[in-house]
Amino acid sequence: MADLSESIGTALKPRPPTPGYVSRKLEATYPVTLPPWFIDRCRRAYLSVDFEQQEGARVLGITSSLRDEGKTSVAIGIATAVASDTQLPTLLLECDLERPSIHRYFGFQMGTGLADLVEGTAPVRMLRAAAPPNLHMIPSGEPRDDASRLFYQLSEGQLLEELRPHFGTIVIDLPPMLDIGYSSLASQLSDRILLVARYGVTTIEDLEKTVFLLGRKSIAGIVLNGTEYRTPEWLRRLL
Repeated sequence: MADLSESIGTALKPRPPTPGYVSRKLEATYPVTLPPWFIDRCRRAYLSVDFEQQEGARVLGITSSLRDEGKTSVAIGIATAVASDTQLPTLLLECDLERPSIHRYFGFQMGTGLADLVEGTAPVRMLRAAAPPNLHMIPSGEPRDDASRLFYQLSEGQLLEELRPHFGTIVIDLPPMLDIGYSSLASQLSDRILLVARYGVTTIEDLEKTVFLLGRKSIAGIVLNGTEYRTPEWLRRLL
Protein backbone atom coordinates (compact mmCIF):
# COMPACT_ATOMS: atom_id res chain seq x y z
CA MET A 1 0.00 0.00 0.00
CA ALA A 2 2.98 2.31 -0.48
CA ASP A 3 1.36 4.01 -3.49
CA LEU A 4 -1.82 4.54 -1.49
CA SER A 5 -0.03 6.15 1.45
CA GLU A 6 1.96 8.40 -0.88
CA SER A 7 -1.15 9.51 -2.77
CA ILE A 8 -3.06 10.24 0.43
CA GLY A 9 -0.14 12.25 1.78
CA THR A 10 0.08 14.26 -1.45
CA ALA A 11 -3.65 14.99 -1.40
CA LEU A 12 -3.81 16.08 2.22
CA LYS A 13 -0.42 17.78 2.55
CA PRO A 14 1.05 18.66 -0.85
CA ARG A 15 4.85 18.66 -0.70
CA PRO A 16 6.94 21.49 -2.15
CA PRO A 17 8.58 20.66 -5.48
CA THR A 18 12.16 19.41 -5.53
CA PRO A 19 14.52 22.06 -7.03
CA GLY A 20 14.76 21.53 -10.76
CA TYR A 21 11.51 19.54 -10.96
CA VAL A 22 7.95 20.56 -11.75
CA SER A 23 5.59 20.32 -8.79
CA ARG A 24 3.13 17.44 -8.88
CA LYS A 25 -0.34 18.82 -9.49
CA LEU A 26 -3.25 17.26 -7.66
CA GLU A 27 -6.23 16.51 -9.88
CA ALA A 28 -9.12 18.76 -8.90
CA THR A 29 -12.81 18.79 -9.78
CA TYR A 30 -15.23 21.43 -10.92
CA PRO A 31 -17.46 22.92 -8.21
CA VAL A 32 -20.81 21.23 -7.61
CA THR A 33 -23.71 23.55 -6.80
CA LEU A 34 -26.24 21.93 -4.49
CA PRO A 35 -29.21 23.88 -3.07
CA PRO A 36 -28.71 24.97 0.56
CA TRP A 37 -31.94 23.24 1.60
CA PHE A 38 -30.66 19.97 0.13
CA ILE A 39 -27.34 20.25 1.98
CA ASP A 40 -29.28 20.98 5.17
CA ARG A 41 -31.39 17.83 4.75
CA CYS A 42 -28.22 15.82 4.15
CA ARG A 43 -26.72 17.38 7.27
CA ARG A 44 -29.72 16.29 9.34
CA ALA A 45 -29.38 12.78 7.94
CA TYR A 46 -25.75 12.29 8.93
CA LEU A 47 -26.24 13.96 12.33
CA SER A 48 -28.92 11.38 13.10
CA VAL A 49 -26.47 8.49 12.67
CA ASP A 50 -25.16 6.97 15.89
CA PHE A 51 -21.60 5.72 15.41
CA GLU A 52 -19.76 3.55 17.89
CA GLN A 53 -16.60 5.01 19.40
CA GLN A 54 -13.57 3.89 17.41
CA GLU A 55 -10.23 5.10 16.15
CA GLY A 56 -9.97 6.54 12.68
CA ALA A 57 -12.67 7.60 10.27
CA ARG A 58 -16.36 6.90 10.61
CA VAL A 59 -17.50 5.00 7.51
CA LEU A 60 -21.04 5.77 6.33
CA GLY A 61 -22.53 3.90 3.38
CA ILE A 62 -25.28 5.41 1.21
CA THR A 63 -27.43 3.05 -0.82
CA SER A 64 -30.92 2.56 -2.21
CA SER A 65 -33.16 -0.30 -3.25
CA LEU A 66 -33.08 0.47 -6.97
CA ARG A 67 -31.45 2.95 -9.31
CA ASP A 68 -32.62 6.52 -9.91
CA GLU A 69 -33.64 7.09 -6.30
CA GLY A 70 -31.02 9.77 -5.69
CA LYS A 71 -28.45 7.91 -3.59
CA THR A 72 -25.41 9.46 -5.31
CA SER A 73 -26.67 13.03 -4.92
CA VAL A 74 -27.41 12.30 -1.26
CA ALA A 75 -23.92 10.83 -0.80
CA ILE A 76 -22.38 13.96 -2.35
CA GLY A 77 -24.59 16.19 -0.20
CA ILE A 78 -23.67 14.36 2.99
CA ALA A 79 -19.95 14.36 2.18
CA THR A 80 -20.11 18.09 1.43
CA ALA A 81 -21.97 18.84 4.66
CA VAL A 82 -19.59 16.73 6.76
CA ALA A 83 -16.51 18.35 5.23
CA SER A 84 -17.92 21.85 5.74
CA ASP A 85 -19.06 21.22 9.31
CA THR A 86 -16.08 19.30 10.67
CA GLN A 87 -13.30 21.00 8.67
CA LEU A 88 -11.57 17.60 8.74
CA PRO A 89 -10.35 15.71 5.68
CA THR A 90 -13.41 13.90 4.31
CA LEU A 91 -13.47 11.20 1.65
CA LEU A 92 -16.20 10.35 -0.85
CA LEU A 93 -15.50 6.80 -2.02
CA GLU A 94 -17.41 5.67 -5.10
CA CYS A 95 -18.19 1.96 -4.98
CA ASP A 96 -20.87 1.76 -7.64
CA LEU A 97 -18.55 -0.19 -9.91
CA GLU A 98 -21.09 -1.15 -12.57
CA ARG A 99 -22.56 2.32 -13.18
CA PRO A 100 -20.26 5.04 -11.81
CA SER A 101 -21.69 8.54 -11.96
CA ILE A 102 -19.89 11.04 -9.72
CA HIS A 103 -17.71 12.13 -12.65
CA ARG A 104 -20.84 13.64 -14.18
CA TYR A 105 -21.47 15.72 -11.07
CA PHE A 106 -17.89 16.92 -10.62
CA GLY A 107 -16.88 17.24 -14.27
CA PHE A 108 -13.77 15.04 -14.46
CA GLN A 109 -12.80 12.31 -16.91
CA MET A 110 -13.73 8.80 -15.82
CA GLY A 111 -10.30 7.14 -16.24
CA THR A 112 -8.80 4.86 -13.61
CA GLY A 113 -10.16 4.47 -10.12
CA LEU A 114 -10.99 2.17 -7.24
CA ALA A 115 -11.39 -0.96 -9.38
CA ASP A 116 -7.89 -0.55 -10.80
CA LEU A 117 -6.46 0.01 -7.31
CA VAL A 118 -8.11 -3.16 -5.99
CA GLU A 119 -6.70 -5.16 -8.89
CA GLY A 120 -3.27 -3.63 -8.43
CA THR A 121 -3.11 -2.33 -12.00
CA ALA A 122 -2.93 1.38 -11.10
CA PRO A 123 -2.14 3.54 -8.07
CA VAL A 124 -4.93 5.27 -6.21
CA ARG A 125 -6.53 8.20 -7.98
CA MET A 126 -7.56 10.82 -5.46
CA LEU A 127 -9.21 14.08 -6.48
CA ARG A 128 -9.73 17.24 -4.45
CA ALA A 129 -13.10 18.96 -4.63
CA ALA A 130 -13.20 22.60 -5.62
CA ALA A 131 -15.33 23.32 -2.56
CA PRO A 132 -15.03 22.55 0.24
CA PRO A 133 -11.27 22.03 -0.25
CA ASN A 134 -11.04 19.38 2.47
CA LEU A 135 -13.38 17.08 0.53
CA HIS A 136 -11.55 14.40 -1.45
CA MET A 137 -12.85 11.58 -3.59
CA ILE A 138 -11.75 8.29 -5.08
CA PRO A 139 -13.84 7.46 -8.18
CA SER A 140 -14.67 3.86 -9.02
CA GLY A 141 -13.13 3.98 -12.49
CA GLU A 142 -14.49 2.62 -15.76
CA PRO A 143 -17.71 0.52 -15.53
CA ARG A 144 -17.00 -3.11 -14.68
CA ASP A 145 -18.95 -6.29 -15.33
CA ASP A 146 -17.05 -8.25 -12.67
CA ALA A 147 -18.12 -6.09 -9.73
CA SER A 148 -18.89 -9.03 -7.44
CA ARG A 149 -15.30 -10.29 -7.68
CA LEU A 150 -13.91 -6.83 -7.02
CA PHE A 151 -16.23 -6.35 -4.04
CA TYR A 152 -15.01 -9.63 -2.60
CA GLN A 153 -11.41 -8.47 -2.95
CA LEU A 154 -12.30 -5.11 -1.44
CA SER A 155 -14.11 -6.63 1.54
CA GLU A 156 -11.24 -9.05 2.18
CA GLY A 157 -8.50 -6.45 1.76
CA GLN A 158 -7.16 -3.68 3.99
CA LEU A 159 -7.96 -0.66 1.82
CA LEU A 160 -10.49 0.90 4.18
CA GLU A 161 -8.23 0.30 7.17
CA GLU A 162 -5.46 2.09 5.28
CA LEU A 163 -7.77 5.02 4.60
CA ARG A 164 -9.30 5.40 8.07
CA PRO A 165 -6.37 7.14 9.83
CA HIS A 166 -6.26 9.92 7.23
CA PHE A 167 -9.89 11.07 7.32
CA GLY A 168 -12.53 12.13 9.80
CA THR A 169 -15.35 10.58 7.80
CA ILE A 170 -15.56 8.30 4.76
CA VAL A 171 -18.83 8.42 2.81
CA ILE A 172 -19.31 5.45 0.48
CA ASP A 173 -21.59 5.64 -2.55
CA LEU A 174 -22.73 2.01 -2.65
CA PRO A 175 -24.59 0.29 -5.51
CA PRO A 176 -28.38 -0.17 -5.21
CA MET A 177 -29.02 -3.33 -3.26
CA LEU A 178 -31.79 -4.94 -5.33
CA ASP A 179 -29.88 -4.48 -8.60
CA ILE A 180 -26.92 -6.63 -7.52
CA GLY A 181 -26.29 -10.15 -6.28
CA TYR A 182 -23.52 -9.25 -3.84
CA SER A 183 -25.39 -6.97 -1.44
CA SER A 184 -23.97 -8.72 1.63
CA LEU A 185 -20.42 -7.94 0.46
CA ALA A 186 -21.32 -4.32 -0.24
CA SER A 187 -22.90 -3.83 3.17
CA GLN A 188 -19.77 -5.07 4.95
CA LEU A 189 -17.76 -2.04 3.86
CA SER A 190 -19.60 0.46 6.08
CA ASP A 191 -19.95 0.96 9.82
CA ARG A 192 -23.47 2.29 9.31
CA ILE A 193 -25.78 2.63 6.28
CA LEU A 194 -28.35 5.20 5.24
CA LEU A 195 -30.99 3.90 2.84
CA VAL A 196 -32.33 6.39 0.28
CA ALA A 197 -35.93 6.08 -0.90
CA ARG A 198 -37.63 8.32 -3.46
CA TYR A 199 -41.01 9.72 -2.54
CA GLY A 200 -43.75 8.29 -4.75
CA VAL A 201 -41.39 5.83 -6.46
CA THR A 202 -39.88 3.43 -3.93
CA THR A 203 -42.35 0.79 -2.78
CA ILE A 204 -42.72 -0.57 0.73
CA GLU A 205 -42.00 -4.05 -0.65
CA ASP A 206 -38.66 -2.91 -2.09
CA LEU A 207 -37.72 -1.27 1.21
CA GLU A 208 -38.59 -4.42 3.14
CA LYS A 209 -36.45 -6.55 0.79
CA THR A 210 -33.51 -4.15 1.12
CA VAL A 211 -33.75 -4.01 4.91
CA PHE A 212 -33.78 -7.81 4.98
CA LEU A 213 -30.67 -8.02 2.78
CA LEU A 214 -28.71 -5.44 4.76
CA GLY A 215 -29.89 -6.39 8.22
CA ARG A 216 -31.72 -3.98 10.53
CA LYS A 217 -28.69 -3.45 12.78
CA SER A 218 -26.58 -1.99 9.98
CA ILE A 219 -29.21 0.52 8.80
CA ALA A 220 -29.00 3.85 10.62
CA GLY A 221 -32.06 5.35 8.93
CA ILE A 222 -34.01 5.96 5.74
CA VAL A 223 -33.62 9.21 3.79
CA LEU A 224 -36.79 10.19 1.94
CA ASN A 225 -35.70 11.92 -1.25
CA GLY A 226 -37.78 13.96 -3.72
CA THR A 227 -40.40 15.18 -1.26
CA GLU A 228 -42.35 18.37 -1.88
CA TYR A 229 -43.77 20.20 1.11
CA ARG A 230 -46.65 22.65 0.96
CA THR A 231 -45.88 24.14 4.38
CA PRO A 232 -42.97 26.59 4.73
CA GLU A 233 -39.67 25.50 6.31
CA TRP A 234 -40.10 27.61 9.48
CA LEU A 235 -43.49 26.03 10.16
CA ARG A 236 -42.29 22.47 9.56
CA ARG A 237 -39.66 22.94 12.26
CA LEU A 238 -42.44 23.58 14.78
CA LEU A 239 -44.43 20.50 13.86
